[in-house]
Amino acid sequence: MGLRITKHTDFALRALIFLAVRPDRRVTVQEMADGHGISLAHLQKIVRALAQGGWVELTRGVNGGAQLALDPAEIVIGAVMRELDDLDGLLECFRPETDACAVSPACRLKGALRGAQEAFYAHLDDLTLADVVRGRAAGKLRELTGG
Repeated sequence: MGLRITKHTDFALRALIFLAVRPDRRVTVQEMADGHGISLAHLQKIVRALAQGGWVELTRGVNGGAQLALDPAEIVIGAVMRELDDLDGLLECFRPETDACAVSPACRLKGALRGAQEAFYAHLDDLTLADVVRGRAAGKLRELTGG
């Protein structure tokens, strides 16, 4: 069993990267969807969630689009993932209201797995969006997602 992030969070991180490597302009959600091969409707929901989280600024109108609301060095990957990912989704027993596991009251494994999950997110707390797009990576990322 491996720790997984949701597609929602995966696509949100891709959207942030797309914006970070295009700091000089607003980008349409359509451009992001095309650049990553993601459904426009799905990505629109994700970009709205990023705006609600304070990471993205949305502007309506003819010259509208999305851009980062913060400097990439201020966007902590662990914080974004904690906000967008379902932290209780790794195991059924992480959700007491739906836990049907017979051994859950005595199981010590869920505590260990919860600790591993938190270590995963804590590791990502040391990574910013600026780290992800630093140096030559920015140009390559821009090229790979439509120039």
